[in-house]
Amino acid sequence: MTWSPEGLPGFFERLRNMSAIRRFGTLPSAHQDSVANHSYDVAVLSMMIADRQNDPALSMERILRKALWHDFEETIVSDIPHPIKHRYQGGRLGALLEEIVETVLENEAFHELPEDMARRYAADARDAKRDREGDVVAAADAMDLVIVATREIKLGNRYFEHIFDAGMRLCERHRHFVLVDEFCQVARKYLDEGQFVDGVFHGNRSQTDLFS
Repeated sequence: MTWSPEGLPGFFERLRNMSAIRRFGTLPSAHQDSVANHSYDVAVLSMMIADRQNDPALSMERILRKALWHDFEETIVSDIPHPIKHRYQGGRLGALLEEIVETVLENEAFHELPEDMARRYAADARDAKRDREGDVVAAADAMDLVIVATREIKLGNRYFEHIFDAGMRLCERHRHFVLVDEFCQVARKYLDEGQFVDGVFHGNRSQTDLFS
């Protein structure tokens, strides 16, 4: 079947809609997060993990491709709540979710694109957390969970305390990466000490120090 560009506007509109898909839909949030925000943050964190690792065997291109597409199925199935996505891994529901996601990626998520691009992007998304590059993306995903939860807790949202703990447990699995290990050493301390970032300084500097 000959490919036609007629579907491109619809694909690009759906790509843009990633910014409208809310994450953590089962929890009240002080600051609304989107799948697009998350995908960008995971891509940046993945790049930083790989750079800090300084391992020439890691492909930065593959890492970034995986990171950018790693939640793209949510443009069709919407955000899968964290308790469902992680609590039922390995069980019947987890297996069903994996099957649904794989079917969506293979048949729907990229169907408007030329066949070679659709196959490549579907593979990037399907294998986003597989192999060594996928391990980097999984580590970045865990770090972002902690970072988002930290912001929510600092804004007074105690609903994210268990999300912070879950993120830290996930990060512990990836401490073989230098940056993740360093992050794990300080993330809870940063939260417990109530530090805030103002765009220039952070730590215990007082407001009166800012312009001295």
